[in-house]
Amino acid sequence: MLELITKGNISVVSHGEDLDGIFSASLVLLVQPEGCSVSFSAPYEIKYSQKFYDLVLDLPPPLGGASILIDHHESNLSLASRARISVVKPEYPSTARLLYDLIVEEEPSVREYEQTVGLVDKLDTGDMNYESALFTAAVRKLFKFSRSNLLGISKDLLLRRPVTERDLVDVPSVKREVQGIEREYGEQLSELLNVEGGEALLVEIKSLPSYLVPVIQLPARRYMFFGTITTGSDGGLRVSLRSRDDSPISALDIAKVLGGGGHRNAAGALIMPSDKDRLLSLIGERLKVELISV
Repeated sequence: MLELITKGNISVVSHGEDLDGIFSASLVLLVQPEGCSVSFSAPYEIKYSQKFYDLVLDLPPPLGGASILIDHHESNLSLASRARISVVKPEYPSTARLLYDLIVEEEPSVREYEQTVGLVDKLDTGDMNYESALFTAAVRKLFKFSRSNLLGISKDLLLRRPVTERDLVDVPSVKREVQGIEREYGEQLSELLNVEGGEALLVEIKSLPSYLVPVIQLPARRYMFFGTITTGSDGGLRVSLRSRDDSPISALDIAKVLGGGGHRNAAGALIMPSDKDRLLSLIGERLKVELISV
């Protein structure tokens, strides 16, 4: 696999909205520092793209195809044929872990980042605290408004080798954004984080920016089922869902019905506003669900 990744000038696209995608790109930059063109995308963008990439990480492969797909999302197994070589393993906690295992034997220097990969695993399986959620919110803000800066984060992660959540918010290319979010929205977020818990809660985000979803989702473990709804620039609704193991329905169950995908307990979908009642009904069939707006 390492030979394929380092064969020369390659185009790489990775998920640009979380640590897994950003650090997966970091690992590629580690073994292929020259001749590597890295860009970032999101599942809802690339899934229908006609572009071709040499390497796709932590994303569904585009309609235009790919030479290599490395991913860990169960929902992308059905699209694996779009890539000439597909390595999709849903049993892995993160794409970064999968990529690490694929190249570590041939490139021993990667072992220096084993603890950082462990941190990626932790976040990508939903185990976030306030600091890691702030980091992810800052990354999403940059993805939305200044995507070119994400490459700097990938490079900073190689230099800083974060092993704790505190390390993440101290990464230079992210720190300023984190401080800005806390300064502007800290008081409102503090109120949201004090919800009591229950069976199921959907939070429709209207007055707060959508990139704050990772922080707003922090109380998710107090509910068997938790979701956020944000409105895109095209008027469509982006639904992000979380579920606990003791929930009678999983996040992926609901996301699949709505045409989305992801992991069992962390999934999402794009829906039309007219489908919001259907979303509530699907959850309400098994759980007592409450909808609030913020």
